[in-house]
Amino acid sequence: MPILKANQLSFKFPDENNWILKDINFEVSSKEILGIIGPNGGGKSTLLKIIVGLLKPTEGLLEFQNPSGLIGYVPQMININRYLPITVIEYLNLQARAIKLLNADAKIKETLKILELENKKDYLFNSMSGGEKQRVLIAKTLLISPELIVLDEPTTGLDSSGQDQLLNIIEDIRLQLKSAFIIVDHNLNQVLRKSDKILCLNRTSHWHDHKELLTKNILEDIYHCELEHLLIHENDLKKGVDQHKNHQFCTHDHSDSNTIKHPFIKRDKR
Repeated sequence: MPILKANQLSFKFPDENNWILKDINFEVSSKEILGIIGPNGGGKSTLLKIIVGLLKPTEGLLEFQNPSGLIGYVPQMININRYLPITVIEYLNLQARAIKLLNADAKIKETLKILELENKKDYLFNSMSGGEKQRVLIAKTLLISPELIVLDEPTTGLDSSGQDQLLNIIEDIRLQLKSAFIIVDHNLNQVLRKSDKILCLNRTSHWHDHKELLTKNILEDIYHCELEHLLIHENDLKKGVDQHKNHQFCTHDHSDSNTIKHPFIKRDKR
């Protein structure tokens, strides 16, 4: 059963005619990773803001199955004064106190282990690499025990080794804690390889229940450019060509803190 489902989700700013998002449909279930890909200006950031409750959809509905479920949100960047000498363990303890976490020491220790940060708990946050900082931010989010974790460009600035390490840790989290993930990222290879489902977004959506239905031609139509330089392997994408003929393809308009009890989600109380 989906823990989050979007039905005909649309958004535009008041007094503007152009839709930033139109008729978006998707769902994500426990332990699933939903990857969202699409060109710049295609509405990805807007969709994330709707999912985490920072924007209200103009039309459509978000349905969250668990009335008390929490959404964890890890943005692209977090502004911490670079002169502030705060360590990883101090940073996590601040979050624990802020959310009044019970058994905080044990929870923080468990979270550090999951994120492979046990040996870095006394490091200064601002002295860490980009990948390590991302892991600390995910650790902070895990302290609220979210059912769904939303990551905005988590691999930005990381080399291939750092990307692999971070995405492998995400894989471990979803298996151990049964959390679902929604990941927006420009790294198509990583998203296609690690996600269970893919939402191709360019103002409107092309939803794939199975990522093998996604073909190179579809991606080129969404991005409106050749994708050879993105190193997408034809053999990995050809599987879905025949199956995809039965799917309706969308048309595109070329004109485009961590604890959240969502104010705009309809929560199923059954």
